[in-house]
Amino acid sequence: MAKHLFQKGHIVSLETRKKLSKAIKGKKCSEETKKKISQTKKGRKQSLEHRRKISEAMRREKNPNWRGGIRFVKHPRDSFEIRKWRIEVFTRDNWTCQVCSQVGGRLNAHHIKSWKNYPKLRFEINNGITLCEECHKLTDGYANRKIRKKKK
Repeated sequence: MAKHLFQKGHIVSLETRKKLSKAIKGKKCSEETKKKISQTKKGRKQSLEHRRKISEAMRREKNPNWRGGIRFVKHPRDSFEIRKWRIEVFTRDNWTCQVCSQVGGRLNAHHIKSWKNYPKLRFEINNGITLCEECHKLTDGYANRKIRKKKK
């Protein structure tokens, strides 16, 4: 007789449940296991009562992700202004890398004077230059690295 059928309906103490939960925390399932779990849950429908309980548990203060009503704030680098600035820099430079003259491809709008140190110049078109990805990687401020020489 299979073990899981033998234990069906068996009541497990709260202490045992906590121990089991602690034992599996942080463990990763293989892709095969994930597929098996997915297959066993297919076609199952949660009862209205169960869905209501989940909904209640995830409301505001009870939700583990609740941060006291703080709303997500977009970073200025994700703003409309930066997207507009990039397009204007690309258009001014005719979508051409200003170092190696590559036209199109994967281009970057690079701040000549850094974003961090010159906040007033962040959206100035004259503070931008179009660079291909390879040339951009050679700039002094790229990914907080020092100046590197381009290999020929």
